[in-house]
Amino acid sequence: MLTIKKMHIKRDSQVKSNWESLLLNANIQPEKTIDYTAGVFDNEKLIATGSIFQNIIKCVAVTNEYSGGSVFNMLITNLMSEIFDRDYISCYVYTKEETAESFTYLGFKEIARVKDKLVFLEKATKGLDNFVEELEKTKLYGEKIAGIVMNANPFTNGHLHLVEKASNENDILHLFVLSEDLSDFPSKIRYELVQKGTKHLKNVILHETGDYMVSAKTFPSYFLKENDDVTYIHASLDALIFKNYIAKALNIKIRYVGEEPLSPATAIYNKALNDVFGMDLQLIVIPRKEILNEVISASRVRKLFKENEMDALKQLVPQSTYEFLNSSKGKEIQKKIIEKDV
Repeated sequence: MLTIKKMHIKRDSQVKSNWESLLLNANIQPEKTIDYTAGVFDNEKLIATGSIFQNIIKCVAVTNEYSGGSVFNMLITNLMSEIFDRDYISCYVYTKEETAESFTYLGFKEIARVKDKLVFLEKATKGLDNFVEELEKTKLYGEKIAGIVMNANPFTNGHLHLVEKASNENDILHLFVLSEDLSDFPSKIRYELVQKGTKHLKNVILHETGDYMVSAKTFPSYFLKENDDVTYIHASLDALIFKNYIAKALNIKIRYVGEEPLSPATAIYNKALNDVFGMDLQLIVIPRKEILNEVISASRVRKLFKENEMDALKQLVPQSTYEFLNSSKGKEIQKKIIEKDV
């Protein structure tokens, strides 16, 4: 008899061991960034499992003898129900090319694929088409239209330098702030700090990214081969979505990024963007702004903030960011950062 139930992998070591064994047998690496896991059982035998993080389906595996449809459908239906019961209006999955069709049978729509690596799909009441329609409402015409995507955790003078340069060099600048809520500073606050810090730039249009640009924290690497460069594949997927949907909707022809001399991962990311954009989009890499021979970075700001070095911090961030960091809400975040790192 087949049953499906929640698996408590974080509090039961034996359950976790069974879960990990099933995934590893399917050549899938167990992930930590999950908040719900379901298992399909034939009597007491675990024959399939799948997990979610927020509204992303992850770590799906079905044993060979039960592959073929019904068990997979039972599992994915359970995961989708859990997502929609949490009041999300969409769910997403990253999967191997050979399993993408199984998801399309259940109503998922392909958004983008990195050839021979992965496919990104969604099932949504208001999905990518609606997101693009809303973007198009902000479309303005100009000779030079550019875009920037940033996390701004928090918004620094380094970010401001990048935005001001792009603003000065273009007629219109579309500035996207990552919506994903996994940073020390919540997405709503990050967006507001960018908004306040750029209000003097009249040709800047601010946007949220929605679910269509994700961080490394939620990007799946669990089914990629060990020799695959996860950063490059992640960036390639982001670049495809930006080029095929976002840039097209807004007539963006240039994307600006900041150089990161201390981060090899950022260099790989920028290379992937350039490779995917090709002749369709120009990628401009701007050297990072420096103070006292050291680049301004959000990580540097967070370190000083954690250490309460507010005087040193003041020259690294716009006045609006500095005022927030000194506010009661800022102090609440400071406390959480300190507690997290203890």
